[in-house]
Formats: sequence, C-alpha cells, structure tokens
Amino acid sequence: MVDVFTRTVGLRYLFIGASGFSKLVNAISIVGLALGIMLMIVVASVFNGLTDERRDRLLRAVPHAFLPTEHFTTAQIQEIESMPRVTSVQREFHGMSFVRGGDGVAITVDLIGIDLEAGAAQKLRFVEGELSTDGAINQVALSRDLASRLGLSVDDRLDLTFVAPTPNGLKTQTATYVIAALFRFMTEVDAGSAFVGIDSIEGTPLEVTGKLGWNVSVTDPFQVAEVFTNDSRIVTWIDKYGEAFRAYQLERSAMYILMTLVLMLASFNIIAGQAMLINVKRSDIAILTTIGASRRQLLGAFALQGGLIILTGIMLGLVLGFLIADNINVIFDTFDELLGVTILEQSTFEELPSRIALWDVIGAVAIAVVLGSIALVRPLRLALIESPVYALNRAT
Repeated sequence: MVDVFTRTVGLRYLFIGASGFSKLVNAISIVGLALGIMLMIVVASVFNGLTDERRDRLLRAVPHAFLPTEHFTTAQIQEIESMPRVTSVQREFHGMSFVRGGDGVAITVDLIGIDLEAGAAQKLRFVEGELSTDGAINQVALSRDLASRLGLSVDDRLDLTFVAPTPNGLKTQTATYVIAALFRFMTEVDAGSAFVGIDSIEGTPLEVTGKLGWNVSVTDPFQVAEVFTNDSRIVTWIDKYGEAFRAYQLERSAMYILMTLVLMLASFNIIAGQAMLINVKRSDIAILTTIGASRRQLLGAFALQGGLIILTGIMLGLVLGFLIADNINVIFDTFDELLGVTILEQSTFEELPSRIALWDVIGAVAIAVVLGSIALVRPLRLALIESPVYALNRAT
C-alpha cells in the first residue's frame, strides 16, 4: 500500500515541484511514450489487415490443392469430393505460354484453363467484358495491367505461344485467342495470368503443354495437408506459395522490432526526466531523510511519479491508437482531398484494411510497462545512494 507521505510527495513532484526543464522533459516523455504506443497499435492494425487481405486474396486466387489427372481417376475424385472438409472440386488446367509485348519483348504468362460451366469465372473481378459459356471457344481474360503492357483491349486478338514436348525435342505451337474480358488482379500471382475456358485446352494438342487436373478447395486451407495426409501426388498452395505467406509473417515481426525501438527511445526520455528531477531535489531528499522519511517512502514517491508518467503515456497512446486505427480510411481520404491524389491508386486495394488484435494491444502495453520500469531503475538508485549530510553541505 502507498502511504499518505509517499503519495503526497510523488504527486507534488510530478509537475508542481519539478523544475521548468524537468517539466518539459516529463511532458516529452509522456508524449513520446504515447506516440510509441499509438504507432505500435496503428501499424500493427494495418499490418494485420494487409496480411489478412493478402492471405485471403492469395487463397481465393490459387488452388488449395491441385490433383493431376495422371495420378487420380474419376472414381477417386468423386470420393474426395464427398469428404466433409472439401468444399468444391473443379476441373482446371495449369500451363505456361509466351506473348509478345508492344516493345517486342516476350512476356511469360501463366495460362489457367477453368471450367466455365461450373462458374469458375465468378472469382475473377471483371472490369470489362466477361468469360461466359456463350462466348467463343478461344476466349481469354487478362488482367487489366497485363493488357495495358501488351497494348491490347477487349475484342483484340492475342497469339499465345506454347512449348510442347515431342519425340524429337521441344516444339512451339501458337494459338490465337480473342480477349473477351479484363479483370482487376487481386495478388501478384494472378497479375501475370491468362484465364481461358478449359474446353479450348482439353482434347487439343495444347493439352500436353501443361497439366490437367482438379482444383480442390477445403474449409481450412491451413489444414490442407491434413485433409490429404501429406500425399506427395498432390500439390498444395503451401508447396507453391508458402514462402509468400511466411514473408508476410517476417514483415510483421520486423515491424514489431522497429516499434519496440521507438518505445525504447521514449524510455530514454523517462530516464533523463527522472534523473534531472532527482538531481534538482537532492537537498529535498536529504531534508526528508533527516526528518524521518524512510528509503522505502522516498523510493515509492519517485516510483509513483515515474509510474504516473508511464501510465499517462500508455493511456493516451491507447486512446489515440484506437481512434486512428478505426478511422484510418477517413484519414487517408482526407489526405487524398488535401493533396489532390489517390494514395492507393497504384495498389490493388480500394481501401486500407485495418484490424485491431487484442494480443497486439496487450503486447504494446506490456513492452511499454517493462521498458518504462527498467528506465526508472537507474534514476531511483541515484535518489538513494547519496549521503544526506553531503547533500545538505553542498546545498549550503
């Protein structure tokens, strides 16, 4: 329990009894700590939102599992389709082709044949035209950015060049497609992809240029290996794109380290403010000691004063962090209007996603408390090591 003496001295020295410069440093300590907490919450929330959005987009754009027809019969696929954790099974073709850009440079394109009759084209966000069962058999959909690089638009013809193995070696084949639609890509994976109806591939010479199989979706993509018991014949999204997801986690870890360094800088201000206050109040400490104040009471008074600085900074940072994280898009829209530009114009996001996670808030508060407590150790030791007699003689 904090006694009356400790509480009175600690509250008095918070701002009233401090020197002008100490008050300024204390105020800077509170603001610095608040800004550190605020930045940690806001940046963590944006990272959470971006990671979740990129992960969800990636899992919508790629197969959770791809089962090649060379390894699975129709009967086996029907058994897999009836599994409780499997949500859909659709035919799909994965291949690669080359196209000539407007500058004559060959561009590699991931060619994906989808089952139009099963509604596979619905996952594409078309901005112009569409892939439909009523269209021509040789119809293709490109991302808007890829079409711009090629200098093409809807209804233009596109020559796709394939490399096919033959008994005499590799041989190129060319197929002409009509651009039926342009879509807005969701991730870097589908940015360089071309989607065609699988009927234009299956049963044609182009079939040997890639792999036919089934695109299998499951309820929890992170447990796809458990669903198929790590079957080596199956290619999962983790096998192909797991590194991309791990990169998202690495970015988040690096962010936490940087934000912790910001909080450390704020803690240095607490050390400076407390040290200067104690240095100014050496004579007061000596007088209080000679009239009967115990070391525990003096230690408690200065610890209370420093603790209130930490508590005030944390509370202020939490309030600002929650407000900014909840209204991040309103703030971005305001900057867009003031600057006359759209900050997210060149990105794939229509708005900046943000998600406040409870453990991020708890982590930020815990780091601030630990660093702030460590910052108080050295100044508190200074208040107790000096002899009262020496301090009073020096004051006189």
